[in-house]
Amino acid sequence: MTFSIQYKELFGINILHHFFLDKGVVKYDSMNEAEQSRQLKAYDFRSIFDIIPSDNTITKLNGHGLLMKMSHKGFAVWSKIKPEGNNSPFISLDDNLFLTFLILIKDPFFYNYTELALEEAGKLFYLSNRKPATEPDSFPMLDKSDMNHPVDEKFILSEEGIKNEIKNTGSRGKSNCFGIIRIFMKGDKINLHITDAQGKITVSSKTFELTFRNRSTFWRYIFNTAQSVKPVDDVIRENGNAKILITKKVHPLTRYGFISLKLNKAELPNPNASLIKPEPSTTKIFSEIYM
Repeated sequence: MTFSIQYKELFGINILHHFFLDKGVVKYDSMNEAEQSRQLKAYDFRSIFDIIPSDNTITKLNGHGLLMKMSHKGFAVWSKIKPEGNNSPFISLDDNLFLTFLILIKDPFFYNYTELALEEAGKLFYLSNRKPATEPDSFPMLDKSDMNHPVDEKFILSEEGIKNEIKNTGSRGKSNCFGIIRIFMKGDKINLHITDAQGKITVSSKTFELTFRNRSTFWRYIFNTAQSVKPVDDVIRENGNAKILITKKVHPLTRYGFISLKLNKAELPNPNASLIKPEPSTTKIFSEIYM
């Protein structure tokens, strides 16, 4: 008699960024299924982040018959299950068992195109289905994918929390460490549990979603010569300077798509994300384009 080794997905983490998924002013969430599929086909979160398990988690994965599988939109952890086919892990998973993954930034322009406060760069984000003991009750938890809570500054750990995590996860010295994903077998809410009351993997495995919003900026066009600007144009003179024109409102930065802005009926180019210029005195952020 032969037995085949069977695995079932324990949980998944999708990592989605609207800079790559939106198309100009068209939001990914507003697209139909076919359009979303096209955007996802060109998307790979691994151009933005590396996800690596902590040293302690590597030991846990190996010791509990767990596998980590990567994909273009995230990763999943799979569990070896008993041959009876009842979703029972081959090695039982304690309710307090947790797995920790470090999020490392690969793209040096990440903060340029991500809607996060620039002054918070270097802080440690904590994304989990349990609230850490060092944080207040209002600290958010990692939502399931159907809740769509974007990653924002509310997920930043306190100074005490950062010290604890640097000590416990081995992230010390990783200057590009954006944050930590930590998944417990039992979350703080029943809909965030990974295993059920009998310790079995839930029939529909949990998929969590990390969604990042793309940054919107004012666009600044710098010309060699003075420009004639009409009220109907999409730009105005900056401080009366006819050689420097700025958009009347902010516009989103996206990898794909084109936003139509006109000066004297001529189409103006869109900026890329390689350069932004924050102005602390006005709290505005500009993308500059030399014409």
